[in-house]
Amino acid sequence: MGKLVSVEGVEGDVEVGGVLVRALVAVEGARPGDVVLVHAGVVIEKLDREGVLANLAVYYDLVKYHYVFNGASEEEASRRAREDLASLARSLGIPEGEVLRALSEEPGGAAGGGPAEVEVPEKAFYIDYSVQLAETDYLQVVHYTNYLRICERAFMSALSSAGMSYGKLIHEYGIFIPTVEVSARIRSPSRLDNSLRVYVWVEEIGRKHLKYRCVVHNKTTGRVVADVTHVAVCTDTAITASHEIPKEVRQALEKLTSSYRSPNSTA
Repeated sequence: MGKLVSVEGVEGDVEVGGVLVRALVAVEGARPGDVVLVHAGVVIEKLDREGVLANLAVYYDLVKYHYVFNGASEEEASRRAREDLASLARSLGIPEGEVLRALSEEPGGAAGGGPAEVEVPEKAFYIDYSVQLAETDYLQVVHYTNYLRICERAFMSALSSAGMSYGKLIHEYGIFIPTVEVSARIRSPSRLDNSLRVYVWVEEIGRKHLKYRCVVHNKTTGRVVADVTHVAVCTDTAITASHEIPKEVRQALEKLTSSYRSPNSTA
């Protein structure tokens, strides 16, 4: 992200962190003074005020946890990230105070470092999980697709704790419950070796479908990192036709509503 300084034909100069970068301008109507996103040497988007503030919030999180990963305390990392953010905001012509106010209003309070406000049922099932190297990218940040795998592990554990393992679904009932729709929001980053607590509970049980939700909380940073809702449909094992959820399976799923809690869970 930087400020477009000049445009000459299809190329332009973008100031990024005090350095001029030559880039192709692939956005119509881009003019000097605009704040733009640059990727692989190409200006791919012109940002409005809201877009700038949203990107600065992401920048804050990434920079802060870069400092944490390299040994800084949470307090020191927050201070240094704020300084970097203030410098970047000034270079983009955004008042520092406005940026920090916007951060404090973000869901989860990025500037304050507190957990995002996501309502989790008091007795929701959960598992604790440590981030593995294979789940991270070159910055050692969890790739967003891996939250789906982590949530699946939590749901499988929840089913087993309710007396209905996936193996039992297949071999005794001849059914699958494949996910057909996912709605996910990534709220903050997780890094290698961070400790996660993954909550899962069933929100809706229909005749042939169910909806369940997973909230991933980073115990290391104290923040919610992902909020994922799944819709799954009961099918035969060949996945050729939908089926009604068997009575015994429904009873097990009902244990995973807000009234159920993992037998080995602790506060």
